[in-house]
Amino acid sequence: MKPHWLLTGCMLAAAAQAQPLNQQTQAHYQAQTAVVQPYLPLKLNRFLTIKAVSFHNGGTHVLYETAAAEPGAEVQNAVDTVRQNSRLAYHLDVCSSRPPLQIISNSYWVQDAAGRLVARWANTPEMCGRKEAREKSTQQGRMVRKNVRLDESSVKNGVMTAAYTLTDRDFNDIATMLPFAVNAMKKQVSAIVCRPEGGMLHGLQAARFIVRDKHGKAMPPVEIFPIDCPAGTGAPEPESGSGTKTEAEKAKG
Repeated sequence: MKPHWLLTGCMLAAAAQAQPLNQQTQAHYQAQTAVVQPYLPLKLNRFLTIKAVSFHNGGTHVLYETAAAEPGAEVQNAVDTVRQNSRLAYHLDVCSSRPPLQIISNSYWVQDAAGRLVARWANTPEMCGRKEAREKSTQQGRMVRKNVRLDESSVKNGVMTAAYTLTDRDFNDIATMLPFAVNAMKKQVSAIVCRPEGGMLHGLQAARFIVRDKHGKAMPPVEIFPIDCPAGTGAPEPESGSGTKTEAEKAKG
C-alpha cells in the first residue's frame, strides 16, 4: 500500500499538471530521482532526514522526517530553510527548463518519527511567472540556527549569493583553523549547488558563500563554479553519519 503522502502527492501533481508529460520529460526526471535512491535515507542535517524521493503523476515528491518528538523552533527554522531552498531550486532547475522538457510540479512533506505531519508545501508551474521570486529570494536577518543568521540569499545574473553570520564566534580566536574551515565549507556547500550527475543547478553559473563572525569579520569567500561539480559531487560521504565533526562544524560550534 502506498503511504498517505504518496497518494496526496499524486492528487496535487495531477491537479497542477494541465497536460500529459512527454516522454523526454518523464525520462529526465525519472533519471534524476533514480540517482538519489542508493543514498536514501539521507541525513540532511541534525534535524531532517530525506526518507523518500519519487517521480510520478507529473511531479517529483520528497518526504522528510524529523526525529524530534515535539518539533521546536530549531526544527521549524530547518524546515523553513528547506522550503526556501526548494523554491529557489525550482526556479533555477524547473522553471528554466527548455523544450522538449516541460515544467513539472513538485511537492514536499515533513513528518515526525511517529508519522505525524509537521509541514507540507508544493511548487507549481504557476510560480514560474513570478519575476520577483525567480530573480531574487532574499530574507535578511533570519536565524537559521541558534547561532547562525542568514543575512542574504539571492540569485542574480546566474550567480547565487548567500551570506551568514555566526553570532557567537570571534574569528580571532580560531584564526589557525580558518584555512581548514574554508576548505571544509567548500566541500559541504558544493552539495547544495551541484547535481549528483555533475554540473551546477540549471541556471547557475557560479555560487558565492560568505561567513562572518559576530564582529562582521568575514572568512575568505567560498566560491563554486561548474568545474567544481563533477559527477558525484553531491553524494554523501560514507563517514557522514559517524558523528565526526568537520572543522567548519567545529568552528560553527
